[in-house]
This record gives sequence, C-alpha cells and structure tokens, in this order.
Amino acid sequence: MNVKDLMSREVRSVRMTDRLDAAARVMWEQDCGLCPVVDSSNVLVGVVTDRDLCMASYTQGKPVAEIPVTAVMARGLRTCKPDDAATSALATLQQAQLHRLPVVDARGALVGVLSISDVARAAQARPAALDAGAVLKAIAAIRAPRRAAAPAVIAAAPVVSAPVAPAAPKPVAATATATIATPAPTSATFANPAKPVAAAPVVAPVAAKPAFAAKPAKNKGKGKKG
Repeated sequence: MNVKDLMSREVRSVRMTDRLDAAARVMWEQDCGLCPVVDSSNVLVGVVTDRDLCMASYTQGKPVAEIPVTAVMARGLRTCKPDDAATSALATLQQAQLHRLPVVDARGALVGVLSISDVARAAQARPAALDAGAVLKAIAAIRAPRRAAAPAVIAAAPVVSAPVAPAAPKPVAATATATIATPAPTSATFANPAKPVAAAPVVAPVAAKPAFAAKPAKNKGKGKKG
C-alpha cells in the first residue's frame, strides 16, 4: 500500500501573499487543522496549523486579518511522495510526532495531504495491508508529551554543591564604632556652658549697741553768783 492510496487529494491552500484569516477560513471549511502555503507555481513553501494561528494572534496582540502567513508558517517541512510506501510515511509521522504530512511531486508541487487518521482508517478497513499494532504504536508516540524525557535526565544527574568559602569580615564595624564614639555635633555642643554662680557670703548679724543714758550738763560758770 502506497501513500497515493490513502492521501486526501482535494487539498486547499493559501498563497504567500495571504493573511492568516484566509488560512483560518480554509481550516474551518475543510474541517482540518493544517493549511499548506504555496507560491504562484503551487510549490509547497510552508504550512500553517490551527495552533500557529492562535498563538500568533495571542502573542502579537493582533487580529488574524493583520498577520501575514509568511510570518507564522513553518518552513522546515517533512513531506512524502505519492509512490512512497505507507509504512514509510507512518514512520515519518511517528518520529516527527506529526498528525499530517504534505504530499508533493518530483518538483515539489503540492498534490495531497496524508494524515494519521487516513492511515488508521486504512488499517481498520484493510488489516492485511497495514499492521494495526504498528499504527497504534505510532499514534501513541505522536500523542506523547514532547518534554516528558527532560525531568528524568535532570533527576539522574547528581547535584554537587560547590563549597562556599566563609565571607571575610567587613571593615564596616570599625567605621561604625568610630562614628558612635564621636557624636555628631548638635546645637547643645556649641552652646556656652553655664558658669557656676558663687554663693553669697554669709554676713553675721551685728549686735546692737546698748543705749547710754544722757549725762547731766556740767556747770561751765567760773564762779558762783553772790
């Protein structure tokens, strides 16, 4: 069984000059999550997914009608040819964790799209042509979280803490001590200190002199009158 036996042939695409609203219209009308981007010669140049559309509008803060498809589309593409074996295309989907694979001809022109759903339906309808177990394994790998292995790698590596050298004493303490020993000048520092006031001498009370009786006046005559 080859890719051309499973792929969808009626594929709609957008041009490089279109905006994201044209890609959103294709996804809505075709009920799919991928829109191929082609040039004027129908050569595949990129793809836009529904997730690309949503994240571009959210991160840029713009409506999809203002964002060109060339600013969002994925350019490094995995593709297959119509004559490739279905098992080979399934392996590519599994390894790259892709849900859809563009199908191109010898010159790179878009001729169809192969999805994991196309492969699953074929395995159910023709179990002799496709191993259902291989398809189930591929679906499980595609749906696996892409970052699941990262914590295990980090946990396996032992964490060695580097010895921390003791911090050298900082000379700030001496400065602080000197600062405290010398107080900052204040208004009280420049004020004249009050001079001590001498105590008033104690004066002993003077005893009052005793009063003397008046002496009788003397007779100043030289002789007695006759």
